[in-house]
Order: sequence, then structure tokens, then C-alpha cells
Amino acid sequence: MLPLFKKLLDDEQGFVVTSELILISTIVCLAMVVGLTEVSHAVSGELIDVANAYNHLNQSRRYHKLGWNDNDSVSEVTGTPARDEDQ
Repeated sequence: MLPLFKKLLDDEQGFVVTSELILISTIVCLAMVVGLTEVSHAVSGELIDVANAYNHLNQSRRYHKLGWNDNDSVSEVTGTPARDEDQ
């Protein structure tokens, strides 16, 4: 048993390749974690932008009766409480 153990300890064939593969795979995994974290932040930011755009929609409408000039002839349907910033 002792000669077999000594033979296994002295055997260095494939040791460098294995350590290189471990180092490369570790670097690749860390790079993937960092990259996917940045993708996650970018997607979250875009979804926040879409939500903010949706919240700023104004769905209210105002209808005037034909042939009337006073304010009593106005029908207004309010939608969201947000106001357009363009006006």
C-alpha cells in the first residue's frame, strides 16, 4: 500500500492542466456573475422607465356639444390623475 501511495504522490501528470482549467473556469464564472448582474440592473432600469411612462399617461377626454358655446355643454371623462407635461 505504501508504494502505491508514494507512486500517486510522485505522479504529476495532468496536474498543470487541471489547475489551469480550475483557474480559467473560476474566472469565467466570476465574469458571468458580474455580467449577469449588470444585465439584471439594465433590465430593471428599463422596466422602471416603462412603468414611469405608463404612470404619466393621461386618459381623460373632453367633449363639446355641437352648436353650443357655453361651458355647460362640456362633457368630461377623467381617466388618470396625471397631467400631460407637454401642455
